[in-house]
Amino acid sequence: MKTKYKILIAIVPAIFLLDQATKLLIIKTMELGARVPVIPGFFDIVNYRNTGAAFGLFSGMVDHVRIPFFYIIALVAVVLMSLLYRSLEEDERLMPIALSLVLGGIAGNMMDRIRLGSVVDFLSFHVGDDVLDFTLAGRHISLPLEWPAFNVADSAITVAMILIFIAALRRSRGAA
Repeated sequence: MKTKYKILIAIVPAIFLLDQATKLLIIKTMELGARVPVIPGFFDIVNYRNTGAAFGLFSGMVDHVRIPFFYIIALVAVVLMSLLYRSLEEDERLMPIALSLVLGGIAGNMMDRIRLGSVVDFLSFHVGDDVLDFTLAGRHISLPLEWPAFNVADSAITVAMILIFIAALRRSRGAA
């Protein structure tokens, strides 16, 4: 078996299982909306549901549009990444890892959408309870200094994007 497929078989189920296990732990042990400080003023474990995409994008869409939209986007992404995966050269290592991380992340978040109708997010980073207040063009803006909650699947996808960027840099320098 080719190495790139060994990578795929190792990473996708590992990300999926870790993602689902951590989400199940959160669902079983915390009430929805609960927050448990781990590093006070910086990092909390939360139980939050995201009906949208990254940063809650599209969460305001009506269900009969939003739900099929996410299924279609996931399906298109999996098909495109599978085609890209098949085209990878045998000696490539970074791209098979990156694409496997994305596929595992998609699988984890899609399982949530299928089972729950939303994605379970539970990792929350923030700067105390601070809020950045300022005025821009005559409008008062108030932004909490908090990164939107995320999960293992989101983390895998983020790491994958960094690896894809590194692979692109290497390729542009001729160092495949």
